[in-house]
Amino acid sequence: MKKLYFCAGLACLMLLSVSCNKKTAKAKERSIRVNVQKMEKRMFREQLPVQGTVKPVEHATISAKISGTLEILNVSEGDRRKTGDVLFGIDRKVLKNQVVVKEDEINVKEAALKSAELQLKTEEISLQQAKRDYERALTLSRSNALSQSNLETTETAYKKAQMGVQNAHSAIVNAQAQLKQAQSNLAIAKKNLDDSVVRAPFDCVVFDKYVEENEYVSAGQNILKLENHDKLEVETFISAGYYNKIIPGKTRVEFTDTDGKVLGTAVVTYKSPGVDPESRTFKLKAIVPKDVKLVSGMLADINLIMREKEAYGLPADAMMLRANDRYIVYTVTPEKRAKEATVRRGIIDGSYCEVLNTADLIGKEIVTSGQTFVNNNALLNIINK
Repeated sequence: MKKLYFCAGLACLMLLSVSCNKKTAKAKERSIRVNVQKMEKRMFREQLPVQGTVKPVEHATISAKISGTLEILNVSEGDRRKTGDVLFGIDRKVLKNQVVVKEDEINVKEAALKSAELQLKTEEISLQQAKRDYERALTLSRSNALSQSNLETTETAYKKAQMGVQNAHSAIVNAQAQLKQAQSNLAIAKKNLDDSVVRAPFDCVVFDKYVEENEYVSAGQNILKLENHDKLEVETFISAGYYNKIIPGKTRVEFTDTDGKVLGTAVVTYKSPGVDPESRTFKLKAIVPKDVKLVSGMLADINLIMREKEAYGLPADAMMLRANDRYIVYTVTPEKRAKEATVRRGIIDGSYCEVLNTADLIGKEIVTSGQTFVNNNALLNIINK
């Protein structure tokens, strides 16, 4: 009997020990410190930060149109010139003489043409006389009043007169062609004279100078490089994946400094008509605003704003990636426990991310920090309440 009492007491002690352990384990459940917030409505925009090269919209490399000695070159690097200002001039003395020679040649050709025209009139008069003589000889020959040999003589004279008129016409055509050629030569000589002085095609800065005054230059040789620094554009190349998102005249461009501060805005002015098959990129251009202080050749930091909308969002760090590219957040239940919720992400703008399935999360407190230690149904200690 004593042995039976001892076993029953031992069983009671074991049950009591198990019960105490369960209470101790329950008392030791720890809460996880987290920060929470509700979804925030704000502007989201899809943007692409890139760098581009600043270039002048108007630029040109000016070359000599004719060969000769460069007798005028009154510009230096950095000089500003207005449209129409003289840049350089090539020796004009020979060119002026050529114009005079070609003008004299025209006078000679005009005189030759007049002579040919007078010769035609003379030949036409001779033809009329020969024709009358031949017709009279025919009449006399029919009445046997003129011998056959005399008839043949008058006939021959008539045919020669016809050929004389034809030759006179040919001489006129030839004289006209020579006059036209002389006129063309004069036009070329005058153009060469005009081309000997080169003027600025637009308001510009002399960016580079390749020759010096009094040097001999050949036709086509580069003399000056000009740029219009009052109108600049930025040129950049971006991935083909953005091709359909860029709309010239609509897509905005922000010019920023190294700290990300916006210095000015513009719009895309040019998009290449296709994608380069080797680099899989395409070209974009945008005019640099005048209040943005950039110069030709610099790199410019720009943001391409492809989409902008007002929507609800959360800090991107609040969203955790799970299998199958699924993102989750933890919401807070009335019992201060974590509840997992799937979230569909939209535009990521800086540290914030757009939430697409707002109906499931609107008005709920969502864990934004400390979530890496949180599991579903975990007890939460909200420290930013």
